[in-house]
Amino acid sequence: MANLEAYAADCRLYGRVDFGDDRLTDMLNATLELRVTDARLEDLADGHVAELPELTVTRDELCGVVANEARGDPARRLRTITTRVQVDVGPYHVEGDVHGTPASDPLHLALRRAAWVPLTDVTVTYRRGGDAVRDDVATLLVNRDLARSFEAVEPVSVALPWEASSARRPAAARALDLTGTLGDELGPAPDDVTGSSS
Repeated sequence: MANLEAYAADCRLYGRVDFGDDRLTDMLNATLELRVTDARLEDLADGHVAELPELTVTRDELCGVVANEARGDPARRLRTITTRVQVDVGPYHVEGDVHGTPASDPLHLALRRAAWVPLTDVTVTYRRGGDAVRDDVATLLVNRDLARSFEAVEPVSVALPWEASSARRPAAARALDLTGTLGDELGPAPDDVTGSSS
C-alpha cells in the first residue's frame, strides 16, 4: 500500500492505494477506478473534512495525483529535456516542467501520450473557501483528459526599453535597408566618378 495525495474536482483527497509494482503513471493509465482506504477529503468550498474507511473514485474525478515516491526501474530512465507548461484542470492552475527526449518536442509529446502526464517542479494554485492556496510539488501527474488548456509558458522578456526600441524590424517587400552603408548599396558618390565627356 502506498500513500495517495490527489487533487479532485471539488476536494483534496488523501488515503492509501495498492499500486502493486507498477509505476504510478502506468497504473493510473491502466485503471478506470481507484480503491482508496483510510480516505480523507478536504472540501474546496469550505475546508470541511470528511473521513471514510474506504472510497472508490473514478479516474475522471481526479485532476492530478502527487507522485510521492520514485517508482519503476531506474535503468529505464532516459536523459530528457524540459519545457515549462501551464495547465488549467478543474479548479486548479498548474505550472511545471514536461519532459521529452532530446529528439522530441516535450509539449507535443505530452499532448500525444496517454491521459496522465507527469510534470516536475510544479506549482499548483487554487482557492479553498475564500483563501488562495499555493502548493509546491516535486512531481505531479496531470489528467490531460480533464484539462481545459495545456500550453507552453511564454518566456518573460528581459529587454530594457531602449534595447526593445532599437531592435531591427523585418523589412517590408521592396524596402531599402537604410541601416547599412548607402555607398555600398547605391554605388560611388557623384564626386568619386572620374572621366571626361566629349
